[in-house]
Amino acid sequence: MVSFESLAQDRYTVRGTVKDAATGEVMPFATVFFAETTYGTVTNEEGQYRLTVSDPGTYDLIVKFVGYQTFAAQLKLGDQEEITYDVLIKSGAKNLGSVVVTARKDARWQEHMREFRLIFLGESANARQCKILNEEVIDFIYDEENVVLEAFSAEPIIIENKALGYKIQYYLEQFVVDYKANMSSYYGYTVYEELKSRSDRRMKRWEANRQKAYEGSTIHFFRSLYENKLEEDGFYVQVAKDVTGLGRVIDPKDANVYQFLKSGTTDISKALPFDNLLYVTYDKEFESKEYQEIQSRRNIGHASVGKLNKKKPQQSWISIMEGHEAIEFEPNGYVYNPVSFYSAGYWGFEKIAEMIPLDYRPKKGN
Repeated sequence: MVSFESLAQDRYTVRGTVKDAATGEVMPFATVFFAETTYGTVTNEEGQYRLTVSDPGTYDLIVKFVGYQTFAAQLKLGDQEEITYDVLIKSGAKNLGSVVVTARKDARWQEHMREFRLIFLGESANARQCKILNEEVIDFIYDEENVVLEAFSAEPIIIENKALGYKIQYYLEQFVVDYKANMSSYYGYTVYEELKSRSDRRMKRWEANRQKAYEGSTIHFFRSLYENKLEEDGFYVQVAKDVTGLGRVIDPKDANVYQFLKSGTTDISKALPFDNLLYVTYDKEFESKEYQEIQSRRNIGHASVGKLNKKKPQQSWISIMEGHEAIEFEPNGYVYNPVSFYSAGYWGFEKIAEMIPLDYRPKKGN
């Protein structure tokens, strides 16, 4: 594996050594990266690593090695130009117990793989330009009694996104589809590598597509909220709640979401506590045809040409998950605990094919 550390404006560095927690032996060729960024590398023969970032803030340091448990830690960079952080990793991959794993490449596996692609990559125009390069590393468990599908992989899932110009390594931690509840969820750790091209036209198209993916995204929303620029950037927020017998009721007035903001647990973070739901409209970009087709199938069972051609701004729901009091975030859009909130609507429609790294910066003026 080749190091793909970003060569952007290097300012803050973390270095250290990765060792086996039980034996103390150094671990050469372990994968080390900051999740959801383009900053990644592998340890050398002495188990040493070095990562350098261009912006201060909190980063999720992830260490992966085959046959070992995932190591994850939040590191705050910025107080010093360089810090040392040694890592101890514990042996033992995830235990599957006595479950029966679907045989690879049989008809059932192919069926599960099609479902995985739809949920994981999405159904957008960008998703059609994404390809999982190593599908053979993905296994499935299907619980017929509870009608639940799980996917897992001992190796990183490699995705080539030709729409945005990224090669993505996704370390899957959990993937569950509950057919009875009609719900799906997955999470993992992602590291990005920018694709290279000799074509200026292709590079410009990738940059334009990245900017489009960024605009209206959750990263864009939290950055705008932090900077008090929601309206300027095209976001409008309303309060909503589920009412028995009435369904979901939206307050017609725009909410002053800034009044909800509180200081976070660090000197640069902010916390957003709220009750019920927030209804977020992004009016600088319309819903895609693919999204409207999905909504039409869910709502009326067939697609209406008139409805599909209607230009509607992107609308999303956001709620705080049970057991959490607020969404805490930093200036770059980094959320301290991604499972602290649930998003639906257009944000729920956007999957891996639309995701961009936290260190992405749009062109000035956006």
